[in-house]
Amino acid sequence: MTTPEPAAALEPAREFVRAVEAKDLDAVAATLAPDVRQLFVHSRRTRTPDGVADVIAGRGKGICVADLRGRAEVLAYTGALFDKFTPLAWRDHGWTASARGIFFCGKGDMVVARTGKPYRNSYVTRFDVEGGGIVRMVEHADAFLYAGLRVRPNGVEFRALLRAVGRLLPPVGSSRSGG
Repeated sequence: MTTPEPAAALEPAREFVRAVEAKDLDAVAATLAPDVRQLFVHSRRTRTPDGVADVIAGRGKGICVADLRGRAEVLAYTGALFDKFTPLAWRDHGWTASARGIFFCGKGDMVVARTGKPYRNSYVTRFDVEGGGIVRMVEHADAFLYAGLRVRPNGVEFRALLRAVGRLLPPVGSSRSGG
């Protein structure tokens, strides 16, 4: 996967974030390649400047907790976010372009619509862009903070979670499981 020059890759990524904050699903769709993939990685490294630097440099690994595949899944997930949070915004955010891609770093400034509970997570999201469209997003954040909100996942979110968990667990009776 090749990422274009940072300036060319930056605009679709910025437009994606603007569209999410505006809760404009059509504008989100316009930024995505048809075969886009969005991965969610549990990581607490996003809480400190050194941890953010590690994620951007590729030293800050985590555990993939959800795997969305294709524009339809990403849009179904994003549409659910629009209903779950109001506002849906990030504060203290910034952008970093590196040889590894375009990175968005920010602190969530959100409220759970159903309960009024504030949601403040720290994010580092890598965007890979090809042909003017986002082909891959990898969002690093503390998944336990999100899970603690007890917001019900939609069907797409649940399948994405199962897809990621399925890669973590070896099949019963396989050479990896010893059974």
